[in-house]
Amino acid sequence: MNPLTRSEELQVESIREVNDNPLFEVTYEQESMSFPLADFDPLSETKKEWEHVRLSTELKDCALRFWSLSCGWSAVDPKRDLYGEFHLRHLYRALIGDPPRHNDLASERERRLMAELRMIDFAPTRATGEAAFIRIEPHKDQLEIWYQDRYLYDAENNTQGFLRMELDYCAYLETLRLTKGAFGWQMLFVDASLRDSEFRTHMENLTNMLETFPSAFPQYDYAPLVNRLEARL
Repeated sequence: MNPLTRSEELQVESIREVNDNPLFEVTYEQESMSFPLADFDPLSETKKEWEHVRLSTELKDCALRFWSLSCGWSAVDPKRDLYGEFHLRHLYRALIGDPPRHNDLASERERRLMAELRMIDFAPTRATGEAAFIRIEPHKDQLEIWYQDRYLYDAENNTQGFLRMELDYCAYLETLRLTKGAFGWQMLFVDASLRDSEFRTHMENLTNMLETFPSAFPQYDYAPLVNRLEARL
């Protein structure tokens, strides 16, 4: 079997960190290896209309070969509400998947956007309605990442609950190592406030994460995430 890439090693180590910590109850699954993303470049060989969709060298290097990699966890302390989950799909598997479905309220702009989105990360066990997507868009050096959350729904301006994240795919994986998939962590990287009452669950989970993780995982610098949370409260 081929050795793990650096990106794969870091994700596996991140799961090991939370699994080995007595503060958390953890379940995880690492599915078998598939081919590297570079084997599917150019994407025009998959779909002719993807002729001008670029897979950057950075993206091909950081993309995981696992068919999927998932982890779910919660704080052992019953007095501390702190939960997380992620389920990363092989990126090519994500790209050839179906776009998310829209409801009848979707505008033409939202329908066009969603036709270009493919799910890369979600929470199938807790089914929280949170998910991250990569946007298949031509002539872009870095493919965009979008986040969907039911709490982002706005009947006038955001009928499907999507916002673009301030991260590309490789940065998404890097930040996932810090957050371990704590529910709501993507809200720290979209243009949205957490002040409204509907975001209370996210706000509490993120607050508990940033009170717990710096001592639980001292090898990481959580100050930037603390600053992002404070800016949204």
